[in-house]
Amino acid sequence: MAWLLLAVSTAVLYWIYDGYGRFLQLCVAVRRAIARPCALETDLQPPWPEMTVLLTVHNEEAVIQQRITNTLECDYPADRLKILVASDGSTDRTSEIVRSIADARVTLMETPGLGKTGTQNEALKIVNSDIVVFTDADIVFDGGFLQRVAERFHDPNVGAVDGRLMYAKNAADANTTSQGFYWNYEMKVRHLESQLGWLAVVAGASFAVRRELLQTMDPSIGEDCIVPLDVVQRGYLVVHEPLAVAYDEFEEGSGITLRRRIRQTLRNWQGTWSRPALLNPLRHPWYALALWSHKLLKWLSPVFLLIALFASCWLLVTVPGAFSIAAALPYLLLFGMAGLGWLATAFGRKIPGTGVAFSFLLANTAFLVGIVRATLGRRVHAYRNA
Repeated sequence: MAWLLLAVSTAVLYWIYDGYGRFLQLCVAVRRAIARPCALETDLQPPWPEMTVLLTVHNEEAVIQQRITNTLECDYPADRLKILVASDGSTDRTSEIVRSIADARVTLMETPGLGKTGTQNEALKIVNSDIVVFTDADIVFDGGFLQRVAERFHDPNVGAVDGRLMYAKNAADANTTSQGFYWNYEMKVRHLESQLGWLAVVAGASFAVRRELLQTMDPSIGEDCIVPLDVVQRGYLVVHEPLAVAYDEFEEGSGITLRRRIRQTLRNWQGTWSRPALLNPLRHPWYALALWSHKLLKWLSPVFLLIALFASCWLLVTVPGAFSIAAALPYLLLFGMAGLGWLATAFGRKIPGTGVAFSFLLANTAFLVGIVRATLGRRVHAYRNA
């Protein structure tokens, strides 16, 4: 029985963190091999859609000026661009700074502490643009971001566009550096799912959606989870545009990272299960495969990791031998290196390889705590850095 538990858990973990990506690559290669040549594009440029960039903020006086300036400087027709800053219960100079910006394209709306998603619901009531772009106050758009996003909406089948969110590396912080490995894999998976028409995931800080597809959102579930699910459930595509680049920085410190991932897991777990039809392989086989592989199984990976660890240790104790040692060694090394990584981080040191192991187990700890809290019915209305 222990061998079976170990084999199944190891196979699932491999699928989550490598096998699923390779499967997607194979599917894309097969599709390209059998696809018929597409018709040549014409030189006719459809009119640019009117866009509203929605900034939902709370006490962002340090960055709000440059965030708005960065958006206004993007390569996009000035008469087709608006910025709506929804300041929710800000007690600093955020609202004052927005009011001081002498540009008719910038509008301020204030709410009395409704939480991020609740504020977005109120803000969307006054948005009548063709496209709504969701972003955060500490994000920086590449100059061509808005154009690249808008171009994808020329396809009437596209309902939402996910930009490529890139994180600045911090060589001095092993935890943030190692997180980049996982984010790069995430971007690879999204790009492959997009090519196959299976994508139902976006980055909340850099995505856009047709206004007509937006519905009132549950305040306890983030827009990055619920909006793409609603889009595909209504028969539209979510696509990833790798040339629509936005920049962010990883939050430094394992404590901040842990709290952020717990919050994200809790909200996304509840949000994904709120659309059960998409998880049913009999109704939506490809979306179900993608959501189970890309999201649900990943959040459940700490369960499989613990099962594999205990099963391998049990075998090592009860049936000692070369096979038992070989089975237990990878898991013992992982946890051992993660422990060294934790100590290195605590003392401001770097030990090669340990940062990746520590970051991996930190993420899995957050997944486990988030799922437990979701199961207990906890709800989150907080902002990103709360």
